[in-house]
Amino acid sequence: MPIEVDSEIRVFSEEEFHALAEKVIGIVFGVHNDLGRLMDEEIYKQAIRRRCEQTEIVPARREVEIKVRHRDFEKLYYMDLLFAYGLMVEAKTVEKLNKAYHAQTLHYLTLAGMHHGLLVNLRPGKVEKHFVSTTLDLSERRQFTIRESGWESFNEASKRLRELLLDLLNDWGTFLQTNLYREAVVHFFGGPEVALRRIPIFDGEIPLGTHEVCLLADDTALALTALKSGKDTMKDHLQRFLGHTKLSCMQWVNMDNHDIEFQTLMNGDVQRQEPSFVNGCGRIMGAE
Repeated sequence: MPIEVDSEIRVFSEEEFHALAEKVIGIVFGVHNDLGRLMDEEIYKQAIRRRCEQTEIVPARREVEIKVRHRDFEKLYYMDLLFAYGLMVEAKTVEKLNKAYHAQTLHYLTLAGMHHGLLVNLRPGKVEKHFVSTTLDLSERRQFTIRESGWESFNEASKRLRELLLDLLNDWGTFLQTNLYREAVVHFFGGPEVALRRIPIFDGEIPLGTHEVCLLADDTALALTALKSGKDTMKDHLQRFLGHTKLSCMQWVNMDNHDIEFQTLMNGDVQRQEPSFVNGCGRIMGAE
């Protein structure tokens, strides 16, 4: 199986989820009232797990492993808390919950095949809570559209990249965090120890320093993003970046849920030469 969870998983209806979630939220509030707002995150998680177990919200588990595989690539994630096989709780101690924490919770839900989760923050004076939901299952996430009218697979590394990403999408589906696909690409292009490459950045002919990029070949970089809007702005900035390097091109893949777009950005300031291939891929550029 490409995705394995170290637990039985129950998919609750919305009504079942909220009935159990309200009980767990009451316990979270009780823990916060008793311990205050200044404890380490692990203290709160252990207290919540213990009190849920005492009130027979069981099984009550910490650090439930989610394993994602593709051929010899493997990535491990851990749910903070899992109750009664179907209520996932991500517990944080941060100044304020933001989109990144919501995205992480949704990522775990999606991997586990669950539809509802709870995100709580115990650092503020009053517990901050958010319900996180999705209706997608793996079969729906494996339905996607490829747009590649602006793509050119002009070297073997580019062809290999396209094939690899399509394999990953067919295996894991879409709607997962981009970093997971990034790490897999880096792995299959030789790993970070081989492929993280710092390239010179120029202002005209004057070198300014170096920047770490993902290189599919010596003259070909990769950008992998997950933008729903602002794609034209990102394209403009990627093109500007490219223009301050000696790279010939950048292969840009944007993963907007079901919509996957492949584009090739050429560096007009560099005369195209036969590429010299490398075994790896450095740090992938791009915003989430």
